[in-house]
Amino acid sequence: MEKTAVRQQALANLATLSDAQRGSLMQAVVTQVTTLPAWQSAKTVALTLSQDDEIPTQLLIQTAMLQGKRVVLPRVQPGRQMTFIVVTPATTYERHRFGMLEPVGDEVVAPTDIDFVVVPGLAFSEAGDRIGFGGGYYDRWLPQTTARTVALALAENVYPQPSWPIETTDQQVDQVLIFKNEE
Repeated sequence: MEKTAVRQQALANLATLSDAQRGSLMQAVVTQVTTLPAWQSAKTVALTLSQDDEIPTQLLIQTAMLQGKRVVLPRVQPGRQMTFIVVTPATTYERHRFGMLEPVGDEVVAPTDIDFVVVPGLAFSEAGDRIGFGGGYYDRWLPQTTARTVALALAENVYPQPSWPIETTDQQVDQVLIFKNEE
């Protein structure tokens, strides 16, 4: 199966989530992620501010701040690169031309100073192969960090083996947390 077809199916699966299901998912994400030993020992965590077509991460961001972790969110740079900016409850955001919200700020954290990363994506293999949104930003950034990498996925978007071609530039995640689509 081509990546485009897998992407479209994964987006369709995510689009079926009701507001109630998104609320339940948000709670389940916090419960599963915060019990991981790598999360508990992490001082700096790289997260993403989820969009409508992703598993919600807003409560995880708030929880990380309440736990006293340094939270960093991505900001797109020229050349399909990205940096991670420190965020606080006072951080303001602006909409990028691709439609996602990005933090406004200039406190950039080096990839080597990040302990834990929640890597966004649409579909995953059980071994951690990933299909993102197609820009390759994380595939370029991940080799720069030694942080523990975790992905959040709906059960319907996880495959026993990748059913798509794996390219040499594709980066795996260390662990895929799987969530059932339930009310």
